[in-house]
Amino acid sequence: MSQANDHRLHVLSGDLEGQVLSVAPELVIGRSTSCDVFIPDRRMSRRHARFYVDGAHLFVEDLESHNGTYVNGKRVARMQLFRSDVVRVGTSQFEVAVKEHQTSPVQLVEGTADVHPQLVKEVSPGTHPSLTQMLAEEYFDAIGIGETGDSDEVSADQVKFLVQQTRNYALLHEISKVIQGGELAETLCHEVLALILKVTKADRGFMVRVVAEPDGTTRLVPVAVQDRDAPDDSSVALKLSETVAEQVINDRCGVITSDAMSDTRFSSAESVVLNDIHSLLAVPMVVGDRVTGLIEIENKQLISTFSEADLDLLGIVASMVGAALENLELAAQRERTIAELQQAQEQLLQAQDQLVRSESLAAIGRFASGIAHEVKNHLAPFMLADMLARSYPEDEDVQESAELMLEAQRRILGLIDEIRHFASGASSDYEIMPHDLGRVLEGVIRFVKCDVRVKAMDVVFAPTERPLVDMDAGRMRQVFINLIRNAADAISHEEGRIEIGLREQGDQVIIEVSDNGGGIPADVAARLFEPFFTTKGDKGLGLGLDISRKIVRAHHGTLTFDTNDVGGTTFRIIIPTVQELDDYEVSFANE
Repeated sequence: MSQANDHRLHVLSGDLEGQVLSVAPELVIGRSTSCDVFIPDRRMSRRHARFYVDGAHLFVEDLESHNGTYVNGKRVARMQLFRSDVVRVGTSQFEVAVKEHQTSPVQLVEGTADVHPQLVKEVSPGTHPSLTQMLAEEYFDAIGIGETGDSDEVSADQVKFLVQQTRNYALLHEISKVIQGGELAETLCHEVLALILKVTKADRGFMVRVVAEPDGTTRLVPVAVQDRDAPDDSSVALKLSETVAEQVINDRCGVITSDAMSDTRFSSAESVVLNDIHSLLAVPMVVGDRVTGLIEIENKQLISTFSEADLDLLGIVASMVGAALENLELAAQRERTIAELQQAQEQLLQAQDQLVRSESLAAIGRFASGIAHEVKNHLAPFMLADMLARSYPEDEDVQESAELMLEAQRRILGLIDEIRHFASGASSDYEIMPHDLGRVLEGVIRFVKCDVRVKAMDVVFAPTERPLVDMDAGRMRQVFINLIRNAADAISHEEGRIEIGLREQGDQVIIEVSDNGGGIPADVAARLFEPFFTTKGDKGLGLGLDISRKIVRAHHGTLTFDTNDVGGTTFRIIIPTVQELDDYEVSFANE
């Protein structure tokens, strides 16, 4: 052709709906078989209208028909046509399309005599029609219901076209609701694909994402597959045409074919044959300058074809879905990044805390080692208590005082040794042998009553059972003393009461130390066994409970606490009565 533009007519309605007609140089339409385009429509005259090209312009001329020729709803005798004008002749409507050789994004591929016309059209977010590009009056004039049109001349075809546009708007509205609903990507794709099949009346459809591999290659991953005839979408096993996908993604174009099995481009594709495809429509998901996937819908029946209007609609939907999936991925990535940062922050805080704790333990270990020798020297006079006890065997007061002094000496030396092992993380040997636990607790109570705080309390211990337990008595005394003194510190009123319970339960023994103090606040309870955490200010190091728990665990037991119903706190120790270990030791490495 010599003209700069190729003029086409897209049939929107009527007997030729979905076809594309070329005007070169003229096209006569009518009810006569001698016309260039024969349409058996009783509302048409035998020679109804003529489309012709004059220079670079397209014109329509009414050939003195009975029912007239209408352009954008207005009856005309002769009129120049422009892109997107809608011409109505009888019950058929034609939309004007112009292919500009240098700039037009539309490429029409002529088929053979046995194949319906095919359409390939570039798809990008910027090429979709927008109502913001025209006035409301112009839009309604374009579909024949504006103020310039004659309301008596509004035909059923114009109403059909308006219904189609309303349908498209409803689809986009429903899809936007799905997107705004914050669905997961897979759910979003399935719901959108179901809406597409419902509106376009397609038999089946695919939604595919382009996924980048670590080696730089890409692969297609189906995210939604649906078949209107399949009762369960999960059982649908349809093969996507790689031929179609390759053209759509590589050329960034939408593809329509009215008979895929006869189309030379796709006839060799295995999926086309296996899926029994007669017509298909595929569009890419374009986000910015990238193709992130594609949507393809198919029909099994030869009489069911797709139009360019369907391509435009599906192109808009694909862009919406592509952007929505991109946003979901960005949101998921943001959540993962936040979670990773939070985890990194927690690890950093733990590392800092561990460093501070290690430095504190090291300082305590050096201090304990440094004073151990001096303390032993200053405790030497306590050995006189043993001499006094031997000198006055009949004096009960002397015997009790001597026992308390010797117990204090053993406790001081044992405590220093325990702290040194705790600070260094070294193992400490335990001397496990059977002991009367009731007698051990009675000795502890006598010892702690020398403490001013404990002496002011009503300490109650009335065991009904006296179990024999395998344990390191010295270290368990240390635990009991710590719990009783803590109980006394927790009581601030004058009617303080500390109850010590002892009972057997199967092959275990349960020791409970309860107070009637104010209880333990929730924020304190969460950190109670944390090393160096103390509520006593300068009066404590915050190591007592942590060391006590390690000693109890070394006896294969547990140390827990809970708040009493009437106030106060109960610490509970549960240990087995028999320890079955030959070489018994415990490691004080930080947990």
